[in-house]
This record gives sequence, C-alpha cells and structure tokens, in this order.
Amino acid sequence: MAATTTVRVHRRKCPAAARRSETIAEARDRLVTAAARAWDALPHWERPHRSRKAPAAAPDPAAAASIAAEARGTSSAGLAIAVTGPAGVLPVGDAAPSAAVGSPDAAPAVAPTPASRPAANLLNPVRPATSQPLCAGAGAFQADPFIAARARRGTYALDAPSWRAFRSYVTDRSNFDELRAVGLAAMVRSHRSLSLALAAVILGALLTVAAMAAYLLLAPATADADSPYVTAEVSKPVSTPASQWKAGEIPSLYQSDAAWGATPYGQSTLADAGGAPTALAMAYVAVTGQADRTPVDFAQWAADHDLTASGVDTVSAYLTQSAADFGLTLNSIAGDAHSLRRAIVSNVPVLVVTEPGTFSPVASVVVLDDIDRDSRIVLHDPTSATRTGKSWDFDDITDAAAAVYEVYAA
Repeated sequence: MAATTTVRVHRRKCPAAARRSETIAEARDRLVTAAARAWDALPHWERPHRSRKAPAAAPDPAAAASIAAEARGTSSAGLAIAVTGPAGVLPVGDAAPSAAVGSPDAAPAVAPTPASRPAANLLNPVRPATSQPLCAGAGAFQADPFIAARARRGTYALDAPSWRAFRSYVTDRSNFDELRAVGLAAMVRSHRSLSLALAAVILGALLTVAAMAAYLLLAPATADADSPYVTAEVSKPVSTPASQWKAGEIPSLYQSDAAWGATPYGQSTLADAGGAPTALAMAYVAVTGQADRTPVDFAQWAADHDLTASGVDTVSAYLTQSAADFGLTLNSIAGDAHSLRRAIVSNVPVLVVTEPGTFSPVASVVVLDDIDRDSRIVLHDPTSATRTGKSWDFDDITDAAAAVYEVYAA
C-alpha cells in the first residue's frame, strides 16, 4: 500500500494564487470605475430615485456592470467579471467559472476589456460640430479652407467696422484667397462689414469729387505771376471826395473806402465783392453830376433784388436791370478794340465786365475814361488804386472783357 502524502500549499507562497489575486484586484478596480462612469453617463431622469432623507447607497457592482454593458449595446450575459469575496472568487454573469479558487480545476478569472472610448459619449452618439473632418473616412465632407483657417485662429477680422478691424482684414492672407476664389460680389454679400466699408469708401470718393468740383467752380481765379493785371499796391486807395464830383468827369471810387467798405454785400462786404456797385456809382456821377448816391445805395439795390453773386452773368444782369432805377441807360457794344475806341472818344463812361482772374479774382467792373497820348487806355478800377493810375493797352482790356456797356442818361 502506497503511502499517501498530503502537500499543504500556503496561499501567500503560491505564485499562481498570487497572480490570480492581482488579476482579481485589477478587475475589481476596473469594474468600480466602469460603474461610476456609467452612472455619470445616465441622464438624471433615468437614474433610480433616491430619497432625500435616506443616504444614497453605493451602486451595486453587478447592476453597474449591467448598465455599462447596455450602454455599449451588449448585455450582462456576455460580460464575465470576477470579484473577490469572503468565500473566495464570486463569479458574476453566466460566463463566470463555477469552481472555487482553491480547486485545482478552477479556471482563471477573465478580466474585463477596458472601454475603447470615454463612457460620457456612450449615450450620446452625436458628434460635435466642427469645420474639420473627424477622420479620413468621415464621408464626403470637405471643410471650407477659409472657414477652417479662421476657426483655427479663433477670430473673424471684420465683425465690427473699425479702422483696426479693417486693417486686420486687409492684411489677412486668407481674405485675399477668398477674394480670388469667390469674387468680390460674393464676399460683399457674405461680409456685411465689408459692404459697409466699401459703401463708405465710395461715398467718401463721391464727396471728394463733389468738393473738388465745387472748389473749381466757386473758388476765385488768380492771375498768373507775369500777367499785366498783377500789380503791387503802392498806395492806400483814397476815393475822390464827394465835393469834387461833377458831370462829365469820372471820380475815382474804391470799394474798400472806409466810408462804405464794411457795408454787407451778399455773403461778404462791399470792400471784398462790391466792384459792380462801385463802378456803377462812378458812371452815375459822371452822367448825372449828382452826389446824392454813393456805392452803398447801389449795393442795397443789388441786395434787394438778390443780384449780389460774383459771376459774370449776375454782374451783367445787375448792371442792365438797375440802370433804369437810377436814371441811366446801358447800351451793350462789342468788346473789340475798334468799338472800345469809338465809345471812349464819344465822351461817355464805358463799363467793362472783366473775367475772373484778371482785374479781380472774381468778376468785376472797370470804367474806361480816356485815351492818352500813347494811345493807351485810362481807366478807373474800383478794386485797386495802382491799376487805376496805370495806362493799359487795348489788347489787355479786350482780353479781360466779358461784356461792355456804354452809359447814357435815361
């Protein structure tokens, strides 16, 4: 009879038992972690009701495992998990081994497979919106390169119209790429701030053109530096005293005289724009010999009839319309040298409406008086005493003449 020998293996000294214990501990930790994640993934309305008075009990590992399996689309029957208990290995599920740990026929516990994705996304299969493809096989979706570039930068350069935003928009390379790809019209439709900026630029350009046109039309003309009309004022203009006014002689009256220079005339004063009323006053004195009217009276008539503008047409209209009210008759003649000579030798005042930029920056009126021994014209310029004391060639007068009138008594 063979002797029977009983071998007692101490569990702590058995390497296989130690390995099984480590595997079970790891499985238990994974089970608890998976259960906690599955619990957090459940919406609050699907969680079991808890009483506010009684403390919440810890989730059952087996129930948590079942919830996690259902969340992944499986059942707890296909999940083999082993946990340790007071009696050794406690199988959970149908696939768990039935033998005890200490049995020689006991099968090793199957460790659960870790989740391949976060448990928070188990119940929410919807992918977050993005301008970039999630993977190479994500379908036929192709991200817009311009939107993708802006999404990576996290900025949109022209959300609010401002100089800083406009400068950033202009220097943004992706915007030039978009301009070449879709065209200006499409960019204007998709970028409201760009359309506002373009509208502001176009409006500014139109206003600039309008301002330049108004300046060219309304600004006073200036004579060239070598023009015969440009003379330096060597003396202060002094008008002929009223006591010396008499018929047949044209007095020298100047619009800047202190006696009437500050009188309002249109949008300016008589000193700045009153050449026509002052010239008509000189012709009135020479024709009638009366001293009862001054340039102030003639300027008032122009203001009353809204004829104070400095254009050639307005000045001509003022002379022809006001003459009858002052007892005068104006006869229009040609502006050539022969007509001027014949009118001057007739011993009547001759009013010449001058072009802007000649005798004055604006349209003015000079009074032709006589012809000297050198066959040059003697005249009276209400804007300048220096030009009044100078004799003039006939060509200088004809070149500056816009209209010419002989003055007679009515």
